[in-house]
Amino acid sequence: MAQEPERVSLAVIAREWGRIGCIGFGGPPAHIALLRRLCVQDRGWLAEGEFEDGVAAVNLLPGPASTQLAIYCAWQLRRAAGALVGGVCFIVPGLVVIVALAAVFLATRPPGWIEGAALGAGAAVPAVAVVAALGLIPASWRRADTGRARAPRLRWAAYLLAGGAAAATVGPWLVLVLAACGLIEVAVRGR
Repeated sequence: MAQEPERVSLAVIAREWGRIGCIGFGGPPAHIALLRRLCVQDRGWLAEGEFEDGVAAVNLLPGPASTQLAIYCAWQLRRAAGALVGGVCFIVPGLVVIVALAAVFLATRPPGWIEGAALGAGAAVPAVAVVAALGLIPASWRRADTGRARAPRLRWAAYLLAGGAAAATVGPWLVLVLAACGLIEVAVRGR
């Protein structure tokens, strides 16, 4: 890690995680991209590998991956106190917006601009997801380069195809494909 965890104050965690909670429109892909930019690229609080390990771990857990990743990153910086402050500051802004929007949407006649904004947001989310995914690929590809052989990169490409195919076809069972890819990699590296 580039900076010692003690040097990141709880006030900084509250400010930055709260900011991401306020501006992270686009859901988990946007949140993950913002967390990567903050923790790895801009501040150097986490190494690229630590962040990728966090992304991999939270994608195997049930529940909201970006919230879990936000808590993981804050945990890495200030342990339990950081996780608590980061989690609350990340979650509360979205919760307030969701409750307010629910009240408007559940009204007998929501305003036309609300319906239009919802339509536009729904169309933009896939683009945000693609951009976030593309941001994860280069670092993951570099980690697959062991310098010794092409086999790790060939396996990486096979895992990418398997994950893409599973996401497109099996939906909630995607985690089984991801776990299988992980087990294959453990078996190959164990030889």
